[in-house]
Amino acid sequence: MVASNTKYRQLLAQLGSNKPTEMVAGGLESAVDRTLDAMPSGREQATDIGRRKSLSDEQIETASRAIDKVVAGNDLSPEEIFSIEAIIIPDKRPAIDILNGDFVVEHPLWVHFSTDPVLHQAICDALPSVGRIELPDHPSLPYGGTGFVVGPNLLMTNRHVAEIFASGLGTNGLIFKAGLSAGIDFLREQPDGAGIVVTVAKVVMIHPYWDMALLQVENLRSEHRPLKLSLRSPEELVDSEVAVIGYPAFDPRNDAAVQNSVFHGVYNVKRLQPGKITPRSLINSFNNRVNALCHDASTLGGNSGSLVLDPRDGKVVALHFAGVYLDRNYGVPTGELARDGRVVDAGLNFEPPGAGGQPSWQEAWRNADARQERSADVPDGQNVKPDNPSTNVPSPRSAGSIARLVVPVEITVRIGDNLDVTVSRPADHGAITEAMVEPFHDPDYSNRRGYDKGFLGIEASEPIVNEPETVASYLGKPTIPYHHFSLALHKERRIPLFTASNLDGRLVVKSPEPNEKYDRKTLGGLGATDMERWFLDPRIERSYQLPERFFTKDKGAFDKGHVVRREDVAWGSSFDEVRRANGDTFHVTNCSPQVKGFNQSAQGVDNWGDLENMVMKQANSEKLCVFAGPILRGDDPTFVGVDDDGPVRLRIPRQFWKIVVARSGPDLQSFGFKLEQDLSQTTLEFAVDPPWQKHAISIAGLEELNPLVAFAESIRSADQFGKASGEALRREAGLPIASKKEVKF
Repeated sequence: MVASNTKYRQLLAQLGSNKPTEMVAGGLESAVDRTLDAMPSGREQATDIGRRKSLSDEQIETASRAIDKVVAGNDLSPEEIFSIEAIIIPDKRPAIDILNGDFVVEHPLWVHFSTDPVLHQAICDALPSVGRIELPDHPSLPYGGTGFVVGPNLLMTNRHVAEIFASGLGTNGLIFKAGLSAGIDFLREQPDGAGIVVTVAKVVMIHPYWDMALLQVENLRSEHRPLKLSLRSPEELVDSEVAVIGYPAFDPRNDAAVQNSVFHGVYNVKRLQPGKITPRSLINSFNNRVNALCHDASTLGGNSGSLVLDPRDGKVVALHFAGVYLDRNYGVPTGELARDGRVVDAGLNFEPPGAGGQPSWQEAWRNADARQERSADVPDGQNVKPDNPSTNVPSPRSAGSIARLVVPVEITVRIGDNLDVTVSRPADHGAITEAMVEPFHDPDYSNRRGYDKGFLGIEASEPIVNEPETVASYLGKPTIPYHHFSLALHKERRIPLFTASNLDGRLVVKSPEPNEKYDRKTLGGLGATDMERWFLDPRIERSYQLPERFFTKDKGAFDKGHVVRREDVAWGSSFDEVRRANGDTFHVTNCSPQVKGFNQSAQGVDNWGDLENMVMKQANSEKLCVFAGPILRGDDPTFVGVDDDGPVRLRIPRQFWKIVVARSGPDLQSFGFKLEQDLSQTTLEFAVDPPWQKHAISIAGLEELNPLVAFAESIRSADQFGKASGEALRREAGLPIASKKEVKF
C-alpha cells in the first residue's frame, strides 16, 4: 500500500495547488486543508456535497480519516481509497451538464467559467462545433467517440475512433469498412434528446504518428463553425485552466462507484469537464513514443476525440486521446500538428497559420506512403480492398479485370462488357461458422428505470436483500436497474441473487409497430447464422460478473440461462423500446449456469423453460410481475472452469425459484415454484442429488429455504399456496396438487 499512499499524497498535493508535479510549500497537510477549505464552508460543505452525491456520513468520515492516514504515511483500506476518490476527485474535477447550448457551473473552484463573461462566451461558442461520432451500422457500438469542426466541412477525431469504421493510413486509399458508415451528432445533450446528425462523406486523413484523424462532412450549418487551433506549446500552457468538451461514456476499466459519483450516472451526452494543463509526458501510441500534452480533467472512454479548449482565448490546444485513471490524461498538441505540412495543407483553422514543413515524425509518413504504394500494386487474384461505396466514385478498371476476396466463400467478380458473378466454396475453407455477436443493446445506462412495483396498479414490492453486503451495490442501492426489470447480483457467486421483472404479454405492446419484425434475430440485430454473445454491465465491477468465456470454455456443461426471460420483458410502446429491453436481458448479470435439459423447453421434459412458457401463456391477456433466482446453498457442487482472468472455481446452484404475482380484482395473488436441475452428468467436484424435480412451494417455505432473500408482506399475504386458484395454476403447469406438508425442501 505504500505506492498507493504515494499516489494519494501526490494527488492531494496536485489538486490542492497550482504546481501539479511537486509538493507544495507547507507540506501535504497544507494541500489537504486547501482541498477541503476550497469549498465555501470548509469540511461542513464537503459533507453537504457528499450527501448530494449520495455519499453517506460514514463514507465522508472514512474519507476524513483516510486523509489523516495519508498525511501520516499509513496504509489505506479499500474503503478509505474509495472514499478519497469519491469525494476529493469529483469535488475538484466535476463533469458539468450542457443544456440548450449553455451551462451553469455551481462548483466553487470553477464557478468563474459561468460568471466571467469572456470565459463563458468562449466555451459557449465552441459547444455547437463539438459532436458525437455516430456508427449507425455498427453491430454493437452506437457511437465511437467525439469529434469537432476544425476547417471547412472538416472534422477532427482520434485515429483509434476512425479505425472503428475506416481502414488505411495516411491520406491515400482510405476507405470505409464493409457495411459501416459514420456521422456526427452535434447535439445529444440529454440521454433521450433529439440530435443534429451530419453524415461523414469521406475519410481525409488517418495520421501515421499522432492519434488523429480528419473526416469530411457535407452541408454543415453555420453554427458548426471551424474552431481556432492554437500554436502554443504545451510547456507554456502548464497550469492553465482548460475546458474539455466531449461525450464521456462509462469506462469499465475505472471504479464504477467513483464514475457514477462524478457523472451522476449519466453517460454518452455532451459534457463540460474543467481541469488544468500538467507537464507533458511521453506515452506509447500506435507503436510511436509521442510527447503528449497532459491535463487532469475527469474524462472517460467516450471522451476520445474531445477538444481541450483554452477559454482565455477560445482556441483548441489539444485533441484528447487517452488517460490513465487517477494519473493523467493525454492530448495531441495542436501546436505540434501545426508543424506538419500535410496537416496544414488539409485546411485546418490554425491561428496564426501553421508553419507546416517536415516534422520529426516524417519517417511515419514515408512508411504510410510506402504501405499505400504496396497496396496499389497488388496483382490480380490477391486480396484488395473495395472502394468505399458511401463516399467514392468506383475506380475505373480495364475491361475483363478481376478482383477476388477470399473469405469463407470465394466471390469472383469480372468487370467488363458482360457482368459475370460466380460464388463458390473452396474445399479447404470448410463450412461457414457461426459468428458470436453481441445483440443490440442501449449503451446509455442513464435511462434504465428498472422494476416498477406499481406495474399492476397495486404495489408489488421487489424482493428484499437480507444481507446487502453480499450483493453488488449500484448508486448505493442493492439492485441494478434495466429496461422492465431489476436484479441483485451476488458478488461471490457472480450470478443474480434474485430478479424482479414486469411482464406484459399483450400483443399491442409485444408488437407495437406492425411493420417491424419482433423475432429474436431482428431485435438483436443478428444475421441468420449469428449466435448471441453475452456482455458485461459496465456499471458493475468486472470481478462480480461471470463473463462469456466461462460458458464458451466449459466443455458444453452449461447453457447461459436467462434468469429474466427475454420474451417476458421484450415489450414496449415502440420497436426501439422492445429492442432495448430485449438487449438488456443479455447482460451476464442476468445469467446463471443451467444444464441444457433444465433450461430448454424443447427437450421434452418438465423444466424451467416449460414453467416459463406456462407463465407466458397466463400473461396473454394480462400483466404479471415475476420474481426469480437461484437458491444458494453452501453445499452446492463446485465446477472448475475459466473466466477472462484464468481458472475459476464456482459453486453451481442446484435449485431455482420463481414467484408469479398477478392481480385479481382489487387484490394480489402470488404463486411460488421451486425447481431443481440435474447436475449428475456434469463434471463437478462432488456427487449431487438425483435428477431434478419441480415442486410448488409456499412463499414462507421459500423464505425458509432461501434465507438471503425475503419478500414484502403484500407478497406473503397474497400467497395462493393450498388455495383453489393455486391448485388450478399448478394443474395448468402439470404440477402435482400439493399441500404444504408434501412440499420437498
